[in-house]
Amino acid sequence: MLTLRRETDYALQMLKVLNKSKGKVLSLNEISKTTKISFLFLQKIARKLRLAKIIVAHQGVTGGYQLTVEPKKITLLKIVEVMEGKCCILSCLNESKKIDCCDPTKTCDLKNKMKKLNKKILKILDAIKLTDI
Repeated sequence: MLTLRRETDYALQMLKVLNKSKGKVLSLNEISKTTKISFLFLQKIARKLRLAKIIVAHQGVTGGYQLTVEPKKITLLKIVEVMEGKCCILSCLNESKKIDCCDPTKTCDLKNKMKKLNKKILKILDAIKLTDI
């Protein structure tokens, strides 16, 4: 079963709250109260989203976070990859990890078929925008 990690689920919830704020700066305390997600967990999530330039942090008493990208330009694929890394249904499909579970002298039918499925999944995830969620 393909399952998104809790961190990704919470990142989606955080981004939905920021999207609904219509550009208003929200503190992590406000987001935590709205979503019922731990403040400390939100800090970890916010850091990843900030490093990916999806959100920006504002310092000071009225500080907080806001989206840096239009919600219709933020794809589910982007969010998943920021939170979980490259999307691959088989570890041997992740070219950055250089894992090859097959005999290099033979072609792996399973790998070839799963590669096609993986491309379809990526296309679907890329078509879903934050505004669709």
